Amino acid sequence: MHRTGQFFFDKHFEEWGIGSGHFSFLLCLYRQEGISQDVISKRLHVDKATTARAIAKLETLGYIIREEDPTDRRAYLIKLTPQGKQLEPKIKDVLKAWAGLITEDLSPEEQDLAYQLLSNMAEKALAVKKLCYGPKADNNA
Repeated sequence: MHRTGQFFFDKHFEEWGIGSGHFSFLLCLYRQEGISQDVISKRLHVDKATTARAIAKLETLGYIIREEDPTDRRAYLIKLTPQGKQLEPKIKDVLKAWAGLITEDLSPEEQDLAYQLLSNMAEKALAVKKLCYGPKADNNA
């Protein structure tokens, strides 16, 4: 299902120059912009190198900018450009379309149950990751 979703997202995001690996970074910034790459990495549970590559790509495309963090000159705060903000409803429409397609044969109750079960399994997967990596869990994808 994950791989098929990637194909779906790649196809629909292609016109904006982003792939399935980039939209989650934009979604993170739609929730809260002006955060550091380190915070983004932790929220998305990806390593810092993955975040750096995605941020560089999104910056090249003109969707985000990096501004020096006034409290830490070694760090940058990531902010959306007007062009990046304009993508938000389009990206969310694609996500809704995907969710609708994969759940169209489920009743509303089954959809709610599926969402709850997947959420529980995702939380458990993060707990297992912490068991495996200990305090370094946030630094390992």
